[in-house]
Amino acid sequence: MVQLYEKHAQDAQQCLEKLFSASHDSSFAGKAVANYYSNGGKWLWMDNHRQLDKCSAADSMLNKELKEMGFSPATFNLADIDSALAVMQKPDSAENVAQVMANAEFFLTNACLKYAIGQRFGFTKPSLLFGKQSYDIDNEEPDSTFLANAFEQLAEPHAMKEFLRSVESADSAYHRLKARLATDSTTADRLLTLCNMERLRWRDKKHPEQACRRIFVNIAAQQVWGIGPDSIINMRICCGKPSTKTPLLSSEIHLIQVNPEWGIPQSIIRGEVSGHAGDSAYFARRNYYVTNSSGQHVNPSSLSSADLRSGRYAVRQRSGPGNSLGRIIFRFANRFSVYLHDTSTPSAFNKERRTVSHGCVRLQRPFDMAEFVLPEADDWKLDQMRLSMDLKPKTDRGKEYRRTHTGAIRLVNSVNVEPKVPVVINYFTLYPNPKTGETQKWPDLYSYDNIIAKAIKPFLP
Repeated sequence: MVQLYEKHAQDAQQCLEKLFSASHDSSFAGKAVANYYSNGGKWLWMDNHRQLDKCSAADSMLNKELKEMGFSPATFNLADIDSALAVMQKPDSAENVAQVMANAEFFLTNACLKYAIGQRFGFTKPSLLFGKQSYDIDNEEPDSTFLANAFEQLAEPHAMKEFLRSVESADSAYHRLKARLATDSTTADRLLTLCNMERLRWRDKKHPEQACRRIFVNIAAQQVWGIGPDSIINMRICCGKPSTKTPLLSSEIHLIQVNPEWGIPQSIIRGEVSGHAGDSAYFARRNYYVTNSSGQHVNPSSLSSADLRSGRYAVRQRSGPGNSLGRIIFRFANRFSVYLHDTSTPSAFNKERRTVSHGCVRLQRPFDMAEFVLPEADDWKLDQMRLSMDLKPKTDRGKEYRRTHTGAIRLVNSVNVEPKVPVVINYFTLYPNPKTGETQKWPDLYSYDNIIAKAIKPFLP
């Protein structure tokens, strides 16, 4: 049999070259496999008969794993692999051994790499699914180092199995969803599970889930969790309307501002404020003021709608009661200018559907979040913040200060958050509740499941 492999090696190489040259697989894995062999990469499976056991092990493992994760073997050409391996068990009776060898080599490499990349980084790419207007999480992606390691591991019989096991997410939430596939009774239930398993394959480079103190916002749940080393807080949120969706992002809270001013985004100025140009009463009622490019105040009665839409003028809302940001805001770097903050309209938290904002996330109990973000703050520091927000102080010192001072108290304008606290705004419609541990379903408010379902459809039975 060894001589047979050597006898057909040259013809098999030519057949392999035709395979990857004619391949129409434009996926990252498909291109990587073609590039590997076109640059003289060594054969990983069919270089000698001793590899047949390794081939069968990889084939069996892929069949088992794909079934468990709800994907179709056909997408990975496993029938072609099965057929080729069956022939190679008795190559003397085959008419075209070289072609069968090439088929087994090419399809096995392609299937294993497609599986490995998909499991490790996602079978879809969120930045392409949702676009820059809605998504800004820096996910891990396959690179030349990953590919070089993958080909090296696939070449070794013992390393191959461990490599294919290692690429699957170790996240307990992922495995809880994977286990549900065996009990999901309807197509809709399975698709819901598969969409959220795919989300869990998109790994954030910053790994905020490893931080001892972090904030997790789930837009679909319309809730936020502050997850600490020994406690978890949870509260309702209000988030963006479907027309002004809250973007999905990953960042770090670095600053808390008390009694913030609101710099109204140009999109809101153009869409809403400009229609009231010239109406000084409108601006006065909302405590808005207008400045030009030099920062000088401009009488709104002198401006037309076209002036406000031009972008040459800024509109801001003064701080204090009635400010749309409320009395406290949590700042973190992001290109959308969205933040976590208080609100002047808390009645919205009583609604079942709380998609009401222009994109920012409103917090039901913002001061609880401040205490979570500032675990080292002493009682007096927290009372200074409460007094500045016109909240009741809790310490004797704070109560005495309130008693002896009249009018508005403004002891704190801002507090630096050090160390910074990771914050992730994400979107799961099926996920374990971080506080209770119970896997819960939440409504697909932005129809994002439909987008993912369409993208993974080619992988499904």
